[in-house]
Amino acid sequence: MNRALLIAGWLVVTGVAYFLRFEKLETRPMHFDEATGARVTASRMENDGGKFDPKHGHGPMLWNLAATACRIRGEDGWKTMREATLRSVPALAGLLVVLLPLWWRRTFGDGTSLLMAGFLATCPLLVYYSRMFIHEMLLVLCGMAAITALVRGPRWIAAGICTGLMTATKETAAISVIAWVSAAPLAAARRDEIVGWIRAQWRRVAAAVVTALLVAALLYTDGLRHPRGALDMILTFFLYETVPGHDKPATWYLTSLLWPSSWNGAGWIHALLIASAVAGCALAWRPQCATSRNARIIRWLGGATAIHFLIYSVIAYKTPWLACLPWAMLCVLAASAWAWIPKTRAIARATAAALAVAIIGASFTESRRACGRRSGDPRNPYAYVPTRADVVGLADWFEKLRASANPGTMDAAAVIGSGYWPLPWYLRSFATTGYFTEADVGWEGFPVVIAMPDAMEAASAKLAATHVSLPRGLRDGVPMMVFVENELWRQWTENH
Repeated sequence: MNRALLIAGWLVVTGVAYFLRFEKLETRPMHFDEATGARVTASRMENDGGKFDPKHGHGPMLWNLAATACRIRGEDGWKTMREATLRSVPALAGLLVVLLPLWWRRTFGDGTSLLMAGFLATCPLLVYYSRMFIHEMLLVLCGMAAITALVRGPRWIAAGICTGLMTATKETAAISVIAWVSAAPLAAARRDEIVGWIRAQWRRVAAAVVTALLVAALLYTDGLRHPRGALDMILTFFLYETVPGHDKPATWYLTSLLWPSSWNGAGWIHALLIASAVAGCALAWRPQCATSRNARIIRWLGGATAIHFLIYSVIAYKTPWLACLPWAMLCVLAASAWAWIPKTRAIARATAAALAVAIIGASFTESRRACGRRSGDPRNPYAYVPTRADVVGLADWFEKLRASANPGTMDAAAVIGSGYWPLPWYLRSFATTGYFTEADVGWEGFPVVIAMPDAMEAASAKLAATHVSLPRGLRDGVPMMVFVENELWRQWTENH
């Protein structure tokens, strides 16, 4: 490709990726998992680090990076941290994922590598979760960096470091390692190559494994300050307790992501990407190119992607963000199909270029739609139990209610019932916030009480005479009731 055109292409792709990931990061309501992650991050900041919980916590990478980002922005804890600061960590990770194909140019060529970056930059699933404060985009970055190290060398120590960082990000890194190892034989053109490769490379592979374990252990022990973290890093694969309510049938990824029936526009984009990926893999099996390095890489990557999706489909626990890493691999595979287009056939090249531009343009439009005003739409295939905008409005209204009340009369709030996250994030301005079950005593005296569905009946019975009740919504299908003390309500109505 013309050098100037190539540089311009990379600048455009990088700019688009930055825009999609960083524009108005703070506008979407905080998700359940984002708010709990913010609480963990704040706890580590306020306690100068922390121990790893093998039953409920993912790896410490996200917390550590988020804490650093908050300190850089002058946010020193729970009450001062902001959505945009926390989300900037996965957003930056998502941007770096787009730049990784720069290192693949010598392997796949300038045009194909740029197309890989274009697919990654605009992919709606990757864009959506680059804007969400969860671990997944860091996992994608470390995973794709490990793949890059293997593609370029292989450079085993670098791959080991990246795999160690993956492990320190989330325990599902083990699934990726299983998929990569299981698909390794597909890179061989003959059976005898496998034995020869093992004999030649086993020492380097062993060094990479040791490197990965040391890097992960260093992070899980918080820089060796909590040695028990090294053991907990292993125990988490046996002790981790998933949150109930996420069990799905084996076909869930097919119906919700690969071909979402509830969201017009996403299906055909996904179908074209999948078809391109399948075509790229099929072409890599042709006898005339079976021994080429590119074909070996594509066969391995295609097998690893399929095994990823197979494992995640078999596991009952499913969320859309678990598909982010294999979907990023799918984007790379989809772009690889263009590498096989004969350079001498102008019509084929023009048609392929037009199709690539159409996919990228449609993906950009879909990303804008999914991450814009419909980011919390329950029909959005990328959203998952999203928080309703009603919660953000409730927080703003609390501030207005406080301003209209007598000083000191609205410094405390109570939440009764279960499943209330991300409410604690939006109640940070209260000096005191109590969390109770309906059987507890003491919450009746709070000026503001928020009751979850399992506690609404008890709260209505006890507060009928002292509080005004206002219905609100937390998530789709999850209502809540806000009770405001009569005197507070009187002051508000008099001033408004």
